[in-house]
Amino acid sequence: MAKEKLKSPLESPLKSSLLEKAEDTIEKPDYAPQEEEYLKGLRKKMELARNNRDTAHIEFDGMSYLEYYNLNERLANTYVEPKKNKEDSNFQSGTIRVKLFALLSSVANLDLSGDISAYAKSGFKIQSLGDALEDVVLKTNELDTDDEKKVLRQYELLKQGTVFVEEIWDAPNKKEKKMKGKFTGKLDVEWTTKIKRAFARPSRNIIPGINVYLGDITKYDSREQPYIFTVDHAPYEEAKLIFGGWDRWDNVPKKITEEILSWQLLPTQEDFVEIIRYQNKNDNEFAVLINGVLMTPVGLPFPWGYEDYNIAQQNLEPIHSKFAYGKSLVFRIRNKVAIYDEMLRLAVGKTQMSFKPTLLNNSGRILSGKVFAAGKVIHGIPQGAVSLAFPEGSQGVTTSELAMIQELKESIDSETTSPTFQGQREGGNPTATEIIELQRQAKQMLGLVIFSVSLLEWKLEWLRLQNLLKNWFNPQDSVVDEARGVLRSTYRQVGVNRPIEGEGMGMRMVIPTDSVPTDPREIMQEEDIVSKEQGMPVRFIFLNPGEVKSSKLQWQIVVRPRERRTSETDKLLFRAFMADAMPLMPNTQELQQEFSAVWAKNPQKLFAPNPLPSAPEEMGKGAVSPRTSLPSPEMAMGRRVRQTLGVGV
Repeated sequence: MAKEKLKSPLESPLKSSLLEKAEDTIEKPDYAPQEEEYLKGLRKKMELARNNRDTAHIEFDGMSYLEYYNLNERLANTYVEPKKNKEDSNFQSGTIRVKLFALLSSVANLDLSGDISAYAKSGFKIQSLGDALEDVVLKTNELDTDDEKKVLRQYELLKQGTVFVEEIWDAPNKKEKKMKGKFTGKLDVEWTTKIKRAFARPSRNIIPGINVYLGDITKYDSREQPYIFTVDHAPYEEAKLIFGGWDRWDNVPKKITEEILSWQLLPTQEDFVEIIRYQNKNDNEFAVLINGVLMTPVGLPFPWGYEDYNIAQQNLEPIHSKFAYGKSLVFRIRNKVAIYDEMLRLAVGKTQMSFKPTLLNNSGRILSGKVFAAGKVIHGIPQGAVSLAFPEGSQGVTTSELAMIQELKESIDSETTSPTFQGQREGGNPTATEIIELQRQAKQMLGLVIFSVSLLEWKLEWLRLQNLLKNWFNPQDSVVDEARGVLRSTYRQVGVNRPIEGEGMGMRMVIPTDSVPTDPREIMQEEDIVSKEQGMPVRFIFLNPGEVKSSKLQWQIVVRPRERRTSETDKLLFRAFMADAMPLMPNTQELQQEFSAVWAKNPQKLFAPNPLPSAPEEMGKGAVSPRTSLPSPEMAMGRRVRQTLGVGV
């Protein structure tokens, strides 16, 4: 039989019992009196939050939040109820889902990245530091596959009217198995198992609204909540990888008991555990309960290091200033869509009746419907013995009925999307001016949606910035600095593709180091060498992690929604711009950069290099490129710069 040899965990605080202890008997925790009182207080707060949320609210048309949430899910997914009778029609137009994804597609096409600025206490703007943090945010978003997550949270916002997103520092523990030899089909094979900590990085995750319990449902802004509970369910073994090294993990019951049920917020599957997290901003207090077991000490401060909730909440349409949740798109238009679908069902039924009308049989004989098929010869039925039961119904759908259906459709379009929503119109090729006007109208229609998703991304960028300042710039390792003969800490470096002014697309590198080079000539020499090696322009931003983390800096984040480049509309508008700009003799190099951005092409490969001026005066009186006066790139560079970059001397 298979044999598994267990090793002690590597780079993990987990105890050896993580993979060894049998779960035969579970002892109840031996709580101190202070902990007992703390648990009573938590239970009271949790019950209050649950009752306030799950009662009927006029804001949800007399439904509870759970009923409201589930209704939105059914509407968004075009739930089709089963037929009660064979003759009934359960036709659904799917209008809500079509409108939902039309809006989502338009919002997803927006660039919602934030512009970060750093300011010293004096008010002086530190441009390079803001640029560096922008690059780190962008890189961590890529590592977190945030583009996909962004679409999901925007979908949740449109569908539910409220979205909750948490920002965490994710340092997961994973099982790593290594087999001795190769598996040949024999059962007698051995392998080793150890627990390793995966690459730590920031991460954003949607928390379903039904898994969030707010301390005060009358507070519109989640940042003003007195406390927040979140609940999550995880397989027992998966939770064990995360919490198995905690002191009270051995007290966590695996089976559902009466004690667990008294704490349970949501139904739990067998062999699953319920994880409840409690946050209190006013007291800077955090707690974790697993299957009713208190896993954290009383009064534990926020482990993420900053005194704010790590959850961002955003509403789509405010209901009123004293209600925590927003109204969803699908909920707002549901009644109109229901009427529209009903009218379509009636229209379908009436059309069917015009093809197969109900007949009156006065012939005295039993007639099958088959006798009325085309080409049939009927014998013995006097003329007039069979007639239409409802002559008015045989004419099908009338013009006035179609007009009513169309009017209702246009009413739904006016609240959501129209055929011109994304700069489209029926027939012909629109001019650039017409497209601009159509886009303006579309953005006006999207105004509240764009505002909501932009504000959501601003909140998330702010949480990401706090997370990075706390965790990203910690030392990863240490190496010997040969130039100075001391140990030097190493940090995470980030490289991001960016347009380099005057040189096309290149790379900007953020290099944290305890010893920041101060000689710009030295840095520029290194940039030249690395640029030559990489075949693209490279620029460096050096920063001191300790100073960044300890300095009393002021940060500003601005999210400016803008359409992503390289769309067909951008190309059309660029052609119109060129037609107007050429008589004015524009800067050729700048036009090349803009052309390359619109068509997503590398300007260095697309265009021939511009000849450098032969003399400084050709660039303008007194204007000299600082890089042309430097020594050649092949000259020796500073030992410190090379070592910081991890390049051998």
